[in-house]
Amino acid sequence: MTQTSKSNSRGVLMFAHNNEEIDYFKLAFVNALLIQSHLQLSADQITVVTDSNTLNYATEILGDKIPQAIGNIIINEKDIAFKHSNQRIYKDTSHHSTTLPFYNKNRGDAYDLSPYDETLLIDADYLILSDALSLCWDHNNDIMMNCDYYDVMASRRVKPQKKLNPLGISMYWATVVYFKKTPYAKTLFDIVKHVREKRTYYSNLYQWTGNLYRNDYSFSIAAHMVGGFKNKPIPQLPVKLYKTFDYDDIFTVDDDLSILFWLEKLQSPGDFILTRWKGVDVHIMNKWALNRISDKLLSVLDE
Repeated sequence: MTQTSKSNSRGVLMFAHNNEEIDYFKLAFVNALLIQSHLQLSADQITVVTDSNTLNYATEILGDKIPQAIGNIIINEKDIAFKHSNQRIYKDTSHHSTTLPFYNKNRGDAYDLSPYDETLLIDADYLILSDALSLCWDHNNDIMMNCDYYDVMASRRVKPQKKLNPLGISMYWATVVYFKKTPYAKTLFDIVKHVREKRTYYSNLYQWTGNLYRNDYSFSIAAHMVGGFKNKPIPQLPVKLYKTFDYDDIFTVDDDLSILFWLEKLQSPGDFILTRWKGVDVHIMNKWALNRISDKLLSVLDE
């Protein structure tokens, strides 16, 4: 399966590159089925960018089910040097953590890779549980991202990262990005790619901490520059960005697609509150937890 030459008017784009332990393609597959159900899109309106090793593994696991969920697959091989250098700590609750490759280099190429006139660029682990993102289609804005996010456990009072550094520019989250094929949107993505290629210079200029390359940083810098160096120049999406954290867990998924989360108490690590979540899109940071319920999600969606 390769990129189609036909340009649909609108569609969803996801990136899925597996590492040694996280099956991102399976997450994208599950999410594609959720997207079809809730955003009323066909398989041809869903594109996944992956690499040949990830796709080969997915084919062994999912076989001929893949085209039913994902109509377009674009092969974009990994930059091996980047893969080995961009390592992050993945947590499976507070009890387990592992350092693994975090391959996110080609997200900045989304404008060039998308076959759609209007695109929703979505993380594979951002579960589409509602039709809320349908509000983006035919929007007046060429590009939209969120610079605010909300904890599923509102009482937890986790201090959000609002800036690249305490005195820096506002943070935009690349979890969900809506864009049109327009010169303005192209300029933003061109800057994202430039920041990616000159990351040492921009990390010093904008003072982001650590050596990990994050698209949140590149998109934030690009928004700052394309917006005339103003604060929060890019409009926010017409939906709130909710998330759980990597120290949270998932108990199960019910037949109505409600998710039962184990949410860790901030002041009492290892102590959890059971919470039901239904009908609202959510970004799940604990990838192992999401992989553990992927088969249950598939069985519910198959019904």
